[in-house]
Amino acid sequence: MTKKAILQTGAKQKKQNIYAARSQKKRRRILRRSVLFLLLVMAILVLYRRRDSWMPGLDASGGQTQQGKEGKFPLYVPGSSEYQMGAADGKLAVLTDSYLYFYQTGGGQVSARQHTYGSAMLQTAGSYTLVYESGGEHFRLDTPSKQIFEKTAADPIIFGRVSDQGKVALVTGSETGACKMLVFNAKGQQLYARNCVEDLSDICFHKDGGGCYAVSVFMQEGTLKSVVNSYSFTEKEDLWHSQTLDMLAVSVYNTSEGNTFVFGDTRCAFLDAQGKVTGIYEYPKSLSGCAFRDQTAVLLLSDQERRSSSVVILDGNTQSPVVRSYEKEIKAVGLLSDSTVLVQLRSKLERLSETGRVLEEKEISDSYEGFSTVGSYIFLHGYQHIDRTELKK
Repeated sequence: MTKKAILQTGAKQKKQNIYAARSQKKRRRILRRSVLFLLLVMAILVLYRRRDSWMPGLDASGGQTQQGKEGKFPLYVPGSSEYQMGAADGKLAVLTDSYLYFYQTGGGQVSARQHTYGSAMLQTAGSYTLVYESGGEHFRLDTPSKQIFEKTAADPIIFGRVSDQGKVALVTGSETGACKMLVFNAKGQQLYARNCVEDLSDICFHKDGGGCYAVSVFMQEGTLKSVVNSYSFTEKEDLWHSQTLDMLAVSVYNTSEGNTFVFGDTRCAFLDAQGKVTGIYEYPKSLSGCAFRDQTAVLLLSDQERRSSSVVILDGNTQSPVVRSYEKEIKAVGLLSDSTVLVQLRSKLERLSETGRVLEEKEISDSYEGFSTVGSYIFLHGYQHIDRTELKK
């Protein structure tokens, strides 16, 4: 090979090396841009999925709700569709998987407060809301105007309740008993503790807030039984125990006359001020829903085979139940402030008197799966949105 040929071959190889280096550099640049683009897309997706954490309180039109002003209905509820509603100080409290919201009944947002609780649960009474972490240790007490306190329990929380005076009762796990009951005042100071030898299914505060009714459940001869216990937060001795109730009691209430009412899985019962059973109503069908207010109980009973439902009204006793039958699906029942009964059918609301007479009907969308009441307003539970309606006064 001549010298000229060698020089030409070297120049050609050098040129090829330059092209190869440029191509490699270009591939690296394209790869780097692709990686950056992928990271950007992933970041946008993460931000979108967590949009309820940085866009709180959006109304239905997508704009920021202004505090203290009238909002628009339906209200958009960011995040999970499994939100919870309640009434606090005449306002609507809404708990999502990351925020606690308070709204005026007109739709204006009062406040939005973030929480980091897993399996958060909401309880309301008077002006107060209790948010606790079911299966966790954290809980907090709020009003629409401010957060009052946040604390950590020593054991996992099973359930919690709040009183009109802001007292908080927690039932937690226990290393020395079946469970433990702890009671805190509105400042977060513990004022009562009790180790329980049997599981508790529910707690209801006395009217004056100085004690509580606690329902213990246990197995006896292969059947679940319940006992209602009355405790004082200032006395060591128990106030009273009811007779053994042949039911799995799921909720307990104090009545406007100073007595007690218990919903069970197969029956319900009225008890007097000393814990003596004054009346029992056995369900002819399966219990699907219930509500209690003042002295009135309303039950939703369902027969899945016949696809029929019944609304049963007990006005202070079990001797004369009022029964209204339906050959259609009933989604929910409740009681309004005037003790009239609210029945939600598939696409209609009915308001019943204590005698079961239809006082009013109102057409609604069939997309709503429940409701909460604040004063005379009815807030309908939709998928990621809340609507409002009102019945005639």
